[in-house]
Order: sequence, then structure tokens, then C-alpha cells
Amino acid sequence: MLFSTFTMEKTLLYYKGGEFLAHKGWHHRRMYHKGDYELILCIKGPIYLQIGDRRYTLNTHEVLIVPPFTTFYGYQDSPGDVDFYWVHFFSQHKEDTLTADEDDMTEKVKASTSKKRQIFLPQYFKLADYEEATILIHQILSIHNELSFIEERDYLVSALLIQLYKSYFNRPDANEDSSRLNSLKEWIRANMSSDLTVAEIADRSHLNPDYLTRLFKHCTGMTTLQYLNHVKIEVATLLLIRTDMSIKQIADNSYFNDPKVFMRRFKSATGLSPTEYRKSYNLIHLNNPHVDPQIPIPKRIADSIDYIPENGDIPE
Repeated sequence: MLFSTFTMEKTLLYYKGGEFLAHKGWHHRRMYHKGDYELILCIKGPIYLQIGDRRYTLNTHEVLIVPPFTTFYGYQDSPGDVDFYWVHFFSQHKEDTLTADEDDMTEKVKASTSKKRQIFLPQYFKLADYEEATILIHQILSIHNELSFIEERDYLVSALLIQLYKSYFNRPDANEDSSRLNSLKEWIRANMSSDLTVAEIADRSHLNPDYLTRLFKHCTGMTTLQYLNHVKIEVATLLLIRTDMSIKQIADNSYFNDPKVFMRRFKSATGLSPTEYRKSYNLIHLNNPHVDPQIPIPKRIADSIDYIPENGDIPE
């Protein structure tokens, strides 16, 4: 398996980025990277890409990192619509590409006590907690192009790769705990309400609340309560972009009892107020036809979100 090193002694340098949508029958044109990396996060696939003699099929929430001084292209037409984010960036250090066994690399990273500020990422991998990475990409793409914002965007690109690194190497093993947690997460999303508590989830799972929280923390990096808030924020971000509902209505339908608590937690999670998020990300999301079916939107609201504009169909 191919891994790339990224040295974080200095920030990575943002070059350009965006979101790309295309209809059935599209394939990526041939491109050559002149020293920059490209990170591709697939929102809707499959997307067929070839780097050198290696072929990759990208599906939803999979990441491909295209290294510098390489040619890549689409080796096959996509059978349906595609949607992906792309971010080009430079490293300020001479980086390496190495071949290693996935399990060996994971053990090496987890056992490492080195203080060297260097991370490793595979060229191709499935993203476990894609929400965090998506929020960072949205922040990167929404920053203005003025000179005063360039440094902020560089820091966000560095934060994005660190987030991908943590997500990849802290992914849960396919054991009994993670299987149980996945079932619990499905139950939480199906039974989400403003009154749902950690105690109720613990009772449902026949687990001690403290053990449940340790289980969530180990497998997701979040406590049980943090995960509940995370799901609520997912609902809120979708409603902010897909509907014209007021902030109070969105708070109610995102399972928050108090609009002030909602606004405070939303800003803590995204760095923006709900109104700022709606203004900043409207153009990014409005043209994105992908709605994650796992987000527990209230049914009466989901039934009303039936208009999805075609590519380029963005109102003035």
C-alpha cells in the first residue's frame, strides 16, 4: 500500500480547490501535477481514476491523494452522476512516498513516540468520519481570496490533512465493540428527539452509562453526549441550506429545545453562527444534489425538500 509523508513543521500551502459535479458518461481529463498535491473526496461515485499504472475506483466518502509530478486521468466513463471535492496544495518540505503494509503502518503510528511533526496518509482510503473533513473543506472553499485570508486558508488545509490522518489511524477495528456501536448509532438516528438522553441510550443498550461513553470515545473520538450533539448539528446544517426555515424553526427541527443553546453549540461546532453558515455555504451546497440518507431529518421536513437544482442552476 502506498503512503505519502507530510511534514507539518511549516503549514501546507493552499493552491486552488472546488466542488465538481458531472452527469452520466463523464471521465476525468488527463492532467499533470507540476509539484502540487491534489486531494479528492468523493461525495457521489463511482469515479474511475488512474495514476501511473495504478487504477482506483472512488466511491462515496473515499479519498484519493494525487502526488506531485504525476499524470492521472479517468480510465473509464462513470455510469451515473458524480460529485467530488478537490483541493490542490503544496508542501514546504521534501516529502516521501513509501510502500508499507496497512496493518504494519497502523501499528507503527500508534506505537510511535517520535516528536517529529510528520504524518502519513495512504494514497487511497475510506474516510470514517467524513463530516469533520467536509466541514473543513467548506471552510477552505468559503474563505475570500483577499491577501489577508491566504494564511488562514493554509492553516485550514493543514488542519484538514491532520484530521484525515487522525480519522484513518484511529478508525475502529472490526470487532464486537465497533459492531455494537454501529447498531447503537443506527438506533440513535432512528429515535432521535430533543429529549433523548445518554441514560436512555445506556438503558437501551444494557450498558453502564460510563462504559457507554468510554466505548463511544474509543470508537468515534466523541463522548456519547458529543455524538448526540454532532447528529443534531448535521440536521441543522442540512436544513440551513436546503430550506428557508427561520433559525428558531431549524433549532426546533434539529432537536434543540432552546434556540440560544442551538446557536451556541452550532458556532462551537462549525466556527460560524447559523446565519453566517447559511450565507457562506449556500452556493457550495445549493448545487450539490447529494443528501446523506443517514441524517435523521424529521419526516415532515424531508418530504418537503424535493427540489434539487441541476448543475449550474444557481439563482442570481
